[in-house]
Amino acid sequence: MNEPAPNSAVALAIGIADLVNREGLSQSEIAKATGVSQPLVSKLLSGDYGKLRPNTLLKLESFKRLTKEERQRIVNATRTRDVFLSHRSADSEFVKKLAADIEATDIDRRRFTVWIDEAEIKAGQSIPGAITHGLETSRLFAIVMTPAYFRSESGWTDAEWHALLHTDPDNRRRKIIPLLAADCPYIPFLLRHLHAIDMRGNRYKAGLDKLIAILADQPYAPPVVHRGQLIAGSGRIDRSTLVAERSIPEAAPDPVQESLYCNLLPIDRLPQYVYMAPIAKSLRSPSGALPRKEKLKEIIRSEQSDNERPIVPAFRIVGEQVVSFHDLETAESFLAPIVDENATVSPVEEFAREEEGRKIIVSLLHMAISRYAIRFVGEGTLISDESKLHRYFFGPRDGKDNTIEWRPVKNKTTRTVAKACTRNSHVEFWRHQAAYLKVVFLATKFYLHITPTWVLTRDGRCVIAGPKVGRIVSKWTAPERNMQVLYHVRFWTWALRRGRPGPISIRAGDQWMEIATVPASIVLNHGIADDQRDLMRLLDLEAATLARTEEEAADAASASGEELAELLDDLGVEADEDLDSFGTEEPSTDA
Repeated sequence: MNEPAPNSAVALAIGIADLVNREGLSQSEIAKATGVSQPLVSKLLSGDYGKLRPNTLLKLESFKRLTKEERQRIVNATRTRDVFLSHRSADSEFVKKLAADIEATDIDRRRFTVWIDEAEIKAGQSIPGAITHGLETSRLFAIVMTPAYFRSESGWTDAEWHALLHTDPDNRRRKIIPLLAADCPYIPFLLRHLHAIDMRGNRYKAGLDKLIAILADQPYAPPVVHRGQLIAGSGRIDRSTLVAERSIPEAAPDPVQESLYCNLLPIDRLPQYVYMAPIAKSLRSPSGALPRKEKLKEIIRSEQSDNERPIVPAFRIVGEQVVSFHDLETAESFLAPIVDENATVSPVEEFAREEEGRKIIVSLLHMAISRYAIRFVGEGTLISDESKLHRYFFGPRDGKDNTIEWRPVKNKTTRTVAKACTRNSHVEFWRHQAAYLKVVFLATKFYLHITPTWVLTRDGRCVIAGPKVGRIVSKWTAPERNMQVLYHVRFWTWALRRGRPGPISIRAGDQWMEIATVPASIVLNHGIADDQRDLMRLLDLEAATLARTEEEAADAASASGEELAELLDDLGVEADEDLDSFGTEEPSTDA
């Protein structure tokens, strides 16, 4: 049991409870104002004094002894407002009504707070300091747009929205909310692209509801303002004010959730450790020069003379150190012959905190993916393109077209990933499904970025390069839309997973990495009602059609076109004006 509380603690508890009841201060506000955690304030008010230290009691006692005005000033300094209303004094009547309506709204027992200069800036207080504090401690920033707002001679309104836009030029954090309070013949160019809430005249109530929805983090359908046009009270477009930019028709998205996929696969599990060890002193020249990486690889191979296929582990040279996901602390490591014994070990998460460390991690992950892809994917038919970093393509199977059976989700389908383009029964070139498989670091996470493309080769392996090829491939891929891109990403995901269930598991040194098979996505709270589709299920149903359409388009592109004729001419192939004889029939045995 707790010892009886001293009289001072009892009196303090009574005093703090009185502040809560009489001055309307919450426990969290008292905690912020005193620097005491909210659970400790709660313990004091509940009579649990035993675990409160004297220093904690002293802080609370000092706060209680302040005058009401002093306490309120401290609380206001720590209080976070829901919205900062930026406005001209000429519009103060509208703003006062808006502030009162916002603060009178109760949603699920939650009331909202507003920062307006009339209520916050006291006599003798620094105006710039108060406004700066208001901007920094408000969740959202609402611009009360009227003609007067953009004609401020003092420059205060401009300074306020300039400050917010400077920190987030495209308003990606959705902190800036334009409120259209009156007809505005002029809106600054940098604000025209933002959706505004119309609160003019009889639209005030509907606009207020939308603003409250934003404050409550609820989805709402924002109106779209005409860009580059006069916003007239009638809602009509004044053609005399049109500027040279596309106008956006008024529309109201529905408050429904939409999921948008991309071509990034999250790397959910990284190797745990990075090993570093100095290059062996015995391998250095008399002058102390370090051996080249190729020399180190030769040494590693020579130490495996009894192995028909010597293993060369992935490693980087950084300064005088060898860096790898392989364990450099053990003498059994394949890298042991090239390093000294005093290795260091760092957790990958710590190593990747700095940009240079992340670059090394990305490089080692690329090596792991490359070894895995070439060795296991497509039953050994995947080829690393030596002419382009991180690009891979499927080669022929036994000298013939390579068709793979795969599952987008559940249903089986086929896709031709390498095909001979022939003329007069002779193979002139090959076209291949290809992709760039590149590791990227975004925000706080590593991803595998899949960029699908095509590759042309002379013989199924030797890549044809040059701007003409780029233009041809661009024409093949340009018509592709969202479903085709998702189709490509799912195909490469399946290929990397080798048709097995679960994540993509890749050995990285002596450790493992795991890549998710569901692309990264974002969820939007706006869209078109009754238009949601299960994209994965739809892809499962449409995969065969997409494959057939892809083949037909590529066949047609391979069979005609001036650029293709020029390309064949460059390759030493006689390019007739009539290229209709090009096709994709099986080559003859004497081709």
